Amino acid sequence: MTRLKVLILSDGVPGHVHQARGLVHWLSKRYELVCSEQTVSLRARPAARVLLPYALKVRGIGTNVGKAFYRTRGLGDTPPDLIISAGGNTSFLNIALARKWSVPNVFLGSSRRLNSDDFAAHLTLEPTGEPHNIVMDLVPTGTDLSEQGRKGRMLRASLQLQAQQPLYSLIVGGDGSGFIYEEATWRHLGELVEGLSNRDDCRWLVTTSRRTGDAGEQLLRNELPQAVLADSVWWSNEPKKVMSSYLGAADVVFVTGDSMTMVNEAIASQKPTVVLAPDNAQPSERHRKALLRFQEAGYCNLHPLGSGVPSLPSNANKDDRAGDLVLSQLEKLIPSLQRFR
Repeated sequence: MTRLKVLILSDGVPGHVHQARGLVHWLSKRYELVCSEQTVSLRARPAARVLLPYALKVRGIGTNVGKAFYRTRGLGDTPPDLIISAGGNTSFLNIALARKWSVPNVFLGSSRRLNSDDFAAHLTLEPTGEPHNIVMDLVPTGTDLSEQGRKGRMLRASLQLQAQQPLYSLIVGGDGSGFIYEEATWRHLGELVEGLSNRDDCRWLVTTSRRTGDAGEQLLRNELPQAVLADSVWWSNEPKKVMSSYLGAADVVFVTGDSMTMVNEAIASQKPTVVLAPDNAQPSERHRKALLRFQEAGYCNLHPLGSGVPSLPSNANKDDRAGDLVLSQLEKLIPSLQRFR
C-alpha cells in the first residue's frame, strides 16, 4: 500500500503543534502514513502579517513567500502528499508550499485575513461560511487512549491505590482568555475539592500549569485539604508533565476553562469531564460559544465555581465521532486521500 506522506509545519507553540499532531493521529486511524515535521519561524512578524495576505492574492508572488519571510531548515524540495499546520504564523507558508508543490493543504485555526479557499480544507470550531471550511466538534489532540490508560494504571499502582478507590483529577490553569483568578477563585476550588471528597470519599490528582503562577499556586495549596491529595504537581516549583497519566488514572476530570487545549485534552480522555469557571470570567464570545457547544454536544458539563458541589456528569464520550466526522469531510474536499486507505 502507498503511504500518505504528511508534512507538519510547526511554529513551536505547543497548543498549535498538538492540534496538527492530533489531526495526524486521526488520519493514522484511517490511512497508512509517514509524517515529518518542520519547525519554521516568521521573519519581521508584524510587517509580515500585514503584507503576506496581500502577497498571497497574487499567485506568482505567493510561491516565493517561504524564502522572503520564513526561516526554515531542512525543508527540502521533495513534495509531500499533504501539508498540515495550525497557528496563524504558519498559514502563509502553508499556502505558498501548497501552490509550489501543487499538493492539498489543511489548516487549523483562525486564517488571519486569508480565505478558507486558500486551503484544501480549513478546520475551525466556528463556521466561516466558506466552501472549504470544516467545522470541528472538538480540536484534535492526538490522545492515545490505550497508552493513556496504561500510564494511569501505572500511576495508581505506584500510589498504592485500590482499583475501587474513586480518583478525581483537577487540572488548573490561570489568568487568560478572559478568566481572572482572584483569591476567592482559589478558595472556591478548595471548597469544591473538599466538598466532593466528603461526599464521594475520593482522592485527588492535582496539577497546575505554566499560567497558574507561583502566587496562585500558594493560594491554592493553602485552600486544598492535603489529606485527600493522592498526588500533585506544582508547576512553578517543580514542573512535570503528568497530564496523560492523571487523565488515564482518573474516574472524573475537573478542568478550568481558560485553556481550550486543556479542555480538549480532558474531553479526549473520554472520562466524565467538568469544566470550571470563576464567577467573574468574561471569555471572548468565540471561547464562550465553544464551551457551550461542548456541553450541548454532551462532551462535558460546565460548572461555575462558588455554586456548590456539582453532581457527577454522565457525559463520558465513548466514541470517536469528532474525528470520524472530520475525516469524512476531508475526503469530500480532498478525494485523493481515499487512495491511501
